[in-house]
Amino acid sequence: MVRDYGEDTEKKFAEEALNRKARATIQANNYNCSVKMAKFQMKKTSLIKEVTCKKCKKVFKTNSNSDLCFDCRKKSH
Repeated sequence: MVRDYGEDTEKKFAEEALNRKARATIQANNYNCSVKMAKFQMKKTSLIKEVTCKKCKKVFKTNSNSDLCFDCRKKSH
């Protein structure tokens, strides 16, 4: 299949292709930048928290919702 476009038409097609490609990269960069900014703005909260035991008043770190330390929990069961 032979193209019988003139030089002007081929230049026009090449310019349109470049413009489409440039617009696509700009849109991709805008999306990536907004996603990156959203990731930086999100604050990560730690699951590990500091808790004081109700029985022995010992301060310990845990990710569970218990109010007793490990030793007091063992003794109670």
